Amino acid sequence: MKQNHIQSGFWKGRSWILLTAVAILVLLSLALLVNSLQTKKITFINDGRAMAVTTKAETLGEFLAEKGIKLGKFDELNFGLETALADGMKVNYIPGRKVNINIAGQKKQIMTAKRQVKDILAEQNIVLGPMDKVDPALNQTVKENQTVTVTRIAKKTVNKEKTVAFNTKERKDSTMLQGQQKVIQQGQKGKVLERYEVVYINGKPASKKLVDTKKLRDWKDHIVAVGTARMTAVSRSADSTGRASRVAKVEGDINARKTLRVKMTAYSPHAASTGKNPGDEGYAVTASGATAKEGRTIAVDPSVVPLGWWVYIEGYGFRKAEDTGGAIKGNRMDLFFASEREAQNFGVQTKTVHVIGPNKPN
Repeated sequence: MKQNHIQSGFWKGRSWILLTAVAILVLLSLALLVNSLQTKKITFINDGRAMAVTTKAETLGEFLAEKGIKLGKFDELNFGLETALADGMKVNYIPGRKVNINIAGQKKQIMTAKRQVKDILAEQNIVLGPMDKVDPALNQTVKENQTVTVTRIAKKTVNKEKTVAFNTKERKDSTMLQGQQKVIQQGQKGKVLERYEVVYINGKPASKKLVDTKKLRDWKDHIVAVGTARMTAVSRSADSTGRASRVAKVEGDINARKTLRVKMTAYSPHAASTGKNPGDEGYAVTASGATAKEGRTIAVDPSVVPLGWWVYIEGYGFRKAEDTGGAIKGNRMDLFFASEREAQNFGVQTKTVHVIGPNKPN
């Protein structure tokens, strides 16, 4: 009887141990179950790099805090910070970075989470023209502090009016003396419209190509008649007794500096013309200091013909400007004669005078 009692107590003790062990196992299993329910397996993609992670964080914000990540103004996250985490979730996080933008020479630095050039430009509302160039290419990925350059290229048609100069042509004219010229057709400038194709780079012209030309106004040549006839010089002298004239002809190439139409009178060295008589001081002495000589001396206005220059007078030949006179102004000359009678008989005439220069032609 006592033995049975002992055996009964033994089995009772062992039952408690078994029950306790079972209870502990159940509790451990429950703890493991609860722990497994609290831990999530997610895929965390950080700036394009994917990794499998486990976390007990309840929300996405708690998870980022676990990782030491503080969401910035320009960062991108595919879920909100209050989003509850769940097994198998994919969390995509893209941190903002500095990128330089150069648009047609206008530079600035931005912060962006975009990585491809085309996305960065779209985010900045930058529209490309059909000829614009982008570096790097639109599908390229941009690195930290890299520069995206947009070169603006445009092609325009530009019209420009242009003046066309006329040509000057000479025509020989045997009816005019050598050195004489006459305009027979006044030159006229022409006008054309030129159309150019201009390429602009960043607003500045880089190349220009002429496309076509349209004539707006025709041009005319300037035509000048040039004399080719040689001058024949006639030298004539005569005294008051009416001695025969001596005529000498000289032919050669003579170029006049200018040709004048002159009011021609005459004078002598005598008192009627100069107030002096033979024997008086300065009798027959000219303003140039030379002694007046018929067939050579004339009085001129030095502002028209300098003293010492030679001229050719129509009908009288070569004369030298040696004298002046109070009434001799402008296009007026006095022809010297040795005889007062000859001077008076000359009267007043209009003559063509060719101004030669300081040297007398041979």
